[in-house]
Amino acid sequence: MLPERWVKFGVLVAGLYLLSKATAIYLPIILAIILAFVLNPVVNLLCSMSFGPKKQACSRPVAILLGFLFASLALTLVGAYILLPFTHEFAKLADSLPVLLSKIRTLTSTIEYRANMAEVPDNVRGLIDEGLARAVAFSVELARRAVNAVIGFAGQVVELIVVPVLAYYFLKDWRELKSMAVDLFPAGKRDQATAVIEEIGAVVSKYVRGQVLLSIIMGFIIFGGMYLLGLDYPLVLGLLAGLTEFIPIIGPIIGAIPAVLLAYATEPALALKVLIFYFLAQQLENHIILPKIMGQTIELHPVFVIVSLLIGGQLYGIVGMMLAVPVAAILRVLLKHLWYYGEG
Repeated sequence: MLPERWVKFGVLVAGLYLLSKATAIYLPIILAIILAFVLNPVVNLLCSMSFGPKKQACSRPVAILLGFLFASLALTLVGAYILLPFTHEFAKLADSLPVLLSKIRTLTSTIEYRANMAEVPDNVRGLIDEGLARAVAFSVELARRAVNAVIGFAGQVVELIVVPVLAYYFLKDWRELKSMAVDLFPAGKRDQATAVIEEIGAVVSKYVRGQVLLSIIMGFIIFGGMYLLGLDYPLVLGLLAGLTEFIPIIGPIIGAIPAVLLAYATEPALALKVLIFYFLAQQLENHIILPKIMGQTIELHPVFVIVSLLIGGQLYGIVGMMLAVPVAAILRVLLKHLWYYGEG
């Protein structure tokens, strides 16, 4: 008969294999984990408080339900004051997209004509033409993917109903789930396994909460800047900037391209102002906001961040890029403990 640990290992491998095949369930699980990490501090705070004349402590299930209630109220406010106007703006942008692209092509032709009149060298002119063509093509592709993502997300609403259910059990039974994972290891290694799981949980928790806060802050900054500059669709651009913040390093650049092109189609001089604003916002983020919020949460060198982004993007596209850094941080924790384990 096989030793019990080999049976457990086989079950674990089989489970990972099944997960690799069932890619459709990734989104609800990932969203549930994110929701659980975001709500966990609120739940812990409610559990530490006493209510009623007898000063009874709030049970964890009740605290979780109260946390969901607060989250629902927050989402209702977001829906009323952000999502509904965003939907209206997004529809207007989709309707005006052909006109905007036509303006960009016209302005591009004008630049090409002036370049010819100014006798710009052929190699420089070729680089300008290629850069403009790629920028326009990228903008069109980004808009197409955004529309498809919204449509696809709406089609998955039924599947996403399971997200709060999963998040509830993650919050309620986290200790039991952790114990189940630890029990897969031999008795002599369970303390080390517990330390690894707790460190992974701390890293992912800090990263998720920090990234959500960073996304909200930068989204509002970009929205405010575009609104003050008089650029159309500031809410769409702010939300896009917030979403692309989940892609480290290159995310802000991706979020800036549509804004610059939109400003360019409106008025070329406005494009320069928008570009300068995004540059200043990026400096503010890198030197003040990011260190305050994230600190040394993931402890990854930028080279490893970029490599993980490339791998994640190659495997799972935009979603893979968003998940690449926390996955790389988890691997760093595992490799660190395996390294010291090998030395010991």
